[in-house]
Formats: sequence, C-alpha cells, structure tokens
Amino acid sequence: MKKYFYPLFILFATLIFLLIENLFAIDKEINYFGLSIYGSMSLIMLISLFVVQKIVSIKEVYFYLSAGFSFAYISLFIRTVEAIHVYPIEKIYVFEDLFRLVGFGFVIIAIIKWIKHDEEVKEKLLELASIDDLTGIMNRRVFDMELKRDFVNAKRYRKSLSLITIDLDHFKEINDKHGHFFGDLVLKMFAKEVASTLREGDIFSRWGGDEFCIILHETNGKNAMKVAEKIRFAVKNIHVKTDSAPIYFTVSLGVTELHVEDSDPMVLIDRADKALYQAKESGRDKTVPQ
Repeated sequence: MKKYFYPLFILFATLIFLLIENLFAIDKEINYFGLSIYGSMSLIMLISLFVVQKIVSIKEVYFYLSAGFSFAYISLFIRTVEAIHVYPIEKIYVFEDLFRLVGFGFVIIAIIKWIKHDEEVKEKLLELASIDDLTGIMNRRVFDMELKRDFVNAKRYRKSLSLITIDLDHFKEINDKHGHFFGDLVLKMFAKEVASTLREGDIFSRWGGDEFCIILHETNGKNAMKVAEKIRFAVKNIHVKTDSAPIYFTVSLGVTELHVEDSDPMVLIDRADKALYQAKESGRDKTVPQ
C-alpha cells in the first residue's frame, strides 16, 4: 500500500475536489460525449500512475513519468468537469493547456532518460561480457576476436605485430599451500602489475587459469622481448601477504612476432606457446623467443 501512496493520494484529492466543486458550480446540460471521452482519458492517466509505481524502478525516470502523468491527468480532469458544470469564475480553465503541455514535456523527458539508461545498461553488459571476472582484464573470447582483427590489419598494412604468452610458475603449489583465496589474489596483483607496464593500445587477456596473453601492436620481436623481460622482472617485486610468510612468485614467457608466411592468427599462438613451453622446460623464470 505504501508503494501506491502517490496515485491513491491523487485519487483521494480528486474525490474531495468533486465533492467541494459542486458548491461553486452552476448546473448545465451535461455534454455526455465530452464526459465519456475526457473522463475515459482521465481514468487512463490515473491508471497509468499506478502502473508507473509498479514497473518503473529507475528513480529519475519514475519522477518524470509521475509528474508528466499527473499534469496530463489534471488537464484532462479539468476538461471532464467542464463537460458537466459551468463555473461563475471566468477563465477557470486557463491553465488546462499549460498543464497538458507541461505533462507531455515531462513524459518526453522520461522517455529520453529511459532510453539513455537502457543504452548505458547495454554498454555495461557488453563490457562485463568482455572482461574476466577475477582480474578485470579482457577475457579469452574477446581476445580471440581482437587477435584475428589485428592479424588481418597487420598483414594488410605490413605492420609489425608481436604476441607474448605468460604462465605463472608453480601456481598450483600456491593454491595447494595457501588456498584459492590467496591464489586469486596472486592473479589479481599480477594482472594489475602487468597492465601498468603496457601501453594504452596493447591488449592484455587472461586465457584461463594462470595463462595470459598480450598483443603488442606495431612491435617487432626484439622490442617484444624487452617488454617481456620488463614484465618478468616487475613480477619479482610482487609479494602477497599471508598469515605466515609472504608469497613471491615468478613467470615464464614465450615471445613471437608475425612472420610474412603466417596465414592464420593461431600460428602466432602456437609459436608463442612452444616458446613458453621451452621456458618452463629449461627451468622457468625465463623469456624465450620463437
């Protein structure tokens, strides 16, 4: 009942007005056509107020819609009463058109804000669909699309393109020893540290588990190695506090660049993965080019 207080208040005020206005009204021949038309429209506007309470959850839209329907209702109600009575005061309906105009204005504003809100929600959902929940960086699905697009552009315009794959060393042992809470914290801090070392246009993604990938635009293999080494050394400074000893960890990295003969972006992934495997096989905490 509290939720519908406002439309009930409008209804109650309407009934009180109908009781009082008879004291000042001069009876005339009732215009039944006008009474039916404007009376029905007034009733629809009143029902709309109840509907607004029920379905609109956006506070700003709710305010403008309620105000708009209220002004429109008052305008139509005045016209309905006019079909029944004549008042001794001249131009008592002078505000009727003004109420209607203001009401429609509020409704239009509400619709615009509702559309804008829906667009913002869609953008937010699209953003959430492209981001890894844990680390806040790009997920694999979107990364694959970006890699395909960047691969085509680099081939077409003969630009350099490099790829780095990263794997956290002994990550399973971190989870087993300290628990998944601290394992997740390691992933978050790692992602944050790496993101801070990359350029604005570079693409950083979590592929799954403790595997990550980076696309470096207009970057050759030599410069990609520098970036990879910068990441490897930066990770050594990360430490995650626990109840016992802090967690330190290292990473292994595989680096490759686009070759003229490459015909598919997955060739880059495969080559970088092989380099990463070599880094892990040769003792970890290494960067290997391929």
